[in-house]
Amino acid sequence: MQSRRSLNAGNAGILPAFSSSNRNFLSRWRRPARLSLVAAVAIGVALFGWGALRVARHSRLSPASALAVNAELIDQRLQRAATLALGDRRGTVIVMDPQTGRVRAIVNPDIAFQENYPLGSAIKPFTALAALRSGVIDEDSRTLCHEKYSHHAFQTTCSHPRDLPPLNPTEAIAYSCNYYFSTVGEHLKEESFRSTLSEFGFGRKSGINAGGEATGQLQRSEWRPQNAIGEGNYFQATPIQVANAYTALVNGGRVFTPHLGEPAGFAADVQANVEIKGLDREVIVKGMRGAVRYGSAEKANLYSLPIYIFGKTGTATEINGFRTHGWFIGIASQTANNGAAESEAAADKVNLVVLVFLNRGHGFEAAEVARPIFAEFASEISNPESEISSPNKISNLKSQISGLKSQISDPKSQTPPVRIHLVRENITRKVAFEDYVRGVVAAEGSMETEPEALRALAIAVRTFALKNLGRHARDGYDFCNSTHCERYRPADLDSGVSVSPLILEAVEATRGEFLRDESNELADSYFSASCGGATANMATLWGGNAPPYLRGVRDEYCGTEAHGKWKDIVPYTQLLKALQSDPRTNVGEQLVNVSVLRKDATGRAELIAVEGNRRVTVKGWDFKIIVGRALGWNLLKSSRFEIARAGSNFIFHGSGFGHGLGLCQEGAHVMAERGATYRQILRKYFPSTHVANGKGPSSSADLMWRQKPARQQGLLVSFQRALPNGRASASLLQARLTLRSEDFRVSYPATISQRDAGALLGLLQASRKSLLARVDAAGIKVQFPALEVYVNETTGDFVGRTGQPAWAAAATKGSRIELQPLETLKRRRILETTVRHELVHTLVDAIGHGRTPRWLAEGLALHLAGEGRMVARYEPRKRMSIEEIEKQLADNKSDQSANAMRATYAAAYSEVKRLIDSEGEASVWKRVAK
Repeated sequence: MQSRRSLNAGNAGILPAFSSSNRNFLSRWRRPARLSLVAAVAIGVALFGWGALRVARHSRLSPASALAVNAELIDQRLQRAATLALGDRRGTVIVMDPQTGRVRAIVNPDIAFQENYPLGSAIKPFTALAALRSGVIDEDSRTLCHEKYSHHAFQTTCSHPRDLPPLNPTEAIAYSCNYYFSTVGEHLKEESFRSTLSEFGFGRKSGINAGGEATGQLQRSEWRPQNAIGEGNYFQATPIQVANAYTALVNGGRVFTPHLGEPAGFAADVQANVEIKGLDREVIVKGMRGAVRYGSAEKANLYSLPIYIFGKTGTATEINGFRTHGWFIGIASQTANNGAAESEAAADKVNLVVLVFLNRGHGFEAAEVARPIFAEFASEISNPESEISSPNKISNLKSQISGLKSQISDPKSQTPPVRIHLVRENITRKVAFEDYVRGVVAAEGSMETEPEALRALAIAVRTFALKNLGRHARDGYDFCNSTHCERYRPADLDSGVSVSPLILEAVEATRGEFLRDESNELADSYFSASCGGATANMATLWGGNAPPYLRGVRDEYCGTEAHGKWKDIVPYTQLLKALQSDPRTNVGEQLVNVSVLRKDATGRAELIAVEGNRRVTVKGWDFKIIVGRALGWNLLKSSRFEIARAGSNFIFHGSGFGHGLGLCQEGAHVMAERGATYRQILRKYFPSTHVANGKGPSSSADLMWRQKPARQQGLLVSFQRALPNGRASASLLQARLTLRSEDFRVSYPATISQRDAGALLGLLQASRKSLLARVDAAGIKVQFPALEVYVNETTGDFVGRTGQPAWAAAATKGSRIELQPLETLKRRRILETTVRHELVHTLVDAIGHGRTPRWLAEGLALHLAGEGRMVARYEPRKRMSIEEIEKQLADNKSDQSANAMRATYAAAYSEVKRLIDSEGEASVWKRVAK
């Protein structure tokens, strides 16, 4: 889901936190440069060449200073994007400059510097280089993959498509073929492999200026083929060593001593130069580009970004364990004007390295984490052409705005164009009002997957924009694109920027709709990443008066999301230094204690006492801003926290992310998942308001949000949802393709690759065969009907077509199975169980002629789909009778709780499991037949 930023409270003098593209707003883990938003606007940063000269001309900074300021701002955005992309998963992200070795952003430095891991397939480019150098292979050495490789006790299987022709080294890297590189390992000498790794810095500390760095592991031992694919305990490395080695691999062989440092005056420290032949480098880089385009990283869709990206995935097994962990190392380069791949990937043109490591993850998942980081980088280095604004040429803008605002209450009035100032480029663009709304939603909602949550966000954005036109009137424009106003990126039809169809549909579907209060005036539509369990009261948060709808409401939805709970440990010295940076909290050279004096009704720290050489009190929100400004916005994610002292550390336990005022995006996401409409979401977070203008007031259908049991896969709890106003999603009009077999007809959107559709068809056939074998073993003959499987392109399409809630993974009616988008099912890791669950129901209906009791059908489907362990934890303490289970499954009462429904499904599974354990599965199938 998408995150949101903190809005200024008007003239209260509040410094807003940085916004983000992914559910919260974080800055760098180290202390950022103190550059105010006002200074940023005045400086007008740009990125390269002419842009920097233009900034210097308008800001009186030298080109070098302008570049340094801009690089620092981009670093902060990369840090935020990396932190958000990783979320609460255990792992690390490292972003490096491959031309200098400067670490531009990092998440979880302890893991990055101090922990060793096997690389898995991430070692294969280095294996290829060692094999090319020693003559074991050349650029055209081909091997036909036999899928499974075994050598003594070691066995491995390839996961790439089975029907590939013999692979050359480039293709083997792209598809990450274990068979190819294991056979290479049979002929590669240990010394050749070891010396190559040693040249790139493996087996020794990188020299990063962070302290506490691990050495890694590069042994001299008996050589085994599996060493060539990164398995076993022969070789391990820290993530910083891996990032630094890949940097040298692509930048022409320069092995840097990596450093954490500011861009201004940074000097590269080259510790070694590795000789890499041009042809060898070309083979490896083409293979890494292939991984992004069609190979192991294809699912991350990095190829669609407007920059040239190549990279390598890796999935390794823990030593003496069964858990996997995932790697992805991606490299971006400047896009060449002539589009030539050779020049785009040239050593002097690579300009960003992103390493993602996921503990207990897979390589393709690590690549997916990297995508928003590259997307942020691509957005930052873009330079849309537009005339430079002239703040001195303002002609009656305030009077124009006043006239426009007077027309707001008229539903027929036309919304005005918006003057948006792009801070980094120091230019002002004039865009249509709805194009501006689309651009803000594209920036703030890029990770949201629920259509109704996006619609709620679109209305909040549109309302804020219309009510706050002229926010920067004295500067000659309406809004800036920083978090002082609303984040924005060009998303009009002529911008050439790719925008999610869900976002396009959400903005278009709500066109002309605004949020209004009881007096029919435009509401103050603030929104944030997460409220943490209760939205904020504007009066106690920022001071002044609060309208009735901004006085805080309880939120029972966001607590289970990423920022439902957090914990920050701040050392005494760091907190003292932060508090000394602001006169409101400077208590001298000693810090004795920090405590919450008073909380408001929403659980936020309203007043905080700081004791040292003297005692001061400060508002909770001001305290959060002071600490965040000094130590980074990743600390104290909200003002909803408690403080404890443990030795020399101060421990903050909190919840939520951002100011928590108005719309809670994580809560909206959960509500939408459970079937709420966008009107219901807005009414939840802005009580006493309504959606009006052009669409009329809420309908009676929108007022009804009833929980209703229904058979579904995945979460086993469903909610009845009103259809979206009769509108058909734009994606329903997209082209569709068909794949057939004797038993299935798979209809899928053209956006899905034929390979993925073929894999689905193969899964259907295999599951059908397995289920029929089990029925046949019971002595039952059945005619399994031919089925049509319809893969929906979006969750919105699935909900609109089936009437099922967004949490349902599939729906079956007769001989037709409707599936959620494949990527959604894969991301939830329930694609296989979903397919089996639906096929079991089809088979049970065929055998039992539609007369099978619900408890037996549901329990058997859960058992055969492999979902039993998941639901067993919900089994009620007191055993339910068969009659009770059947009644509950058939009961459509709207007041039936989610826990009661889970318990019912668990009870049904338990009864079927008892039958199977006592009588055998064959007996259960015979019960179905009777």
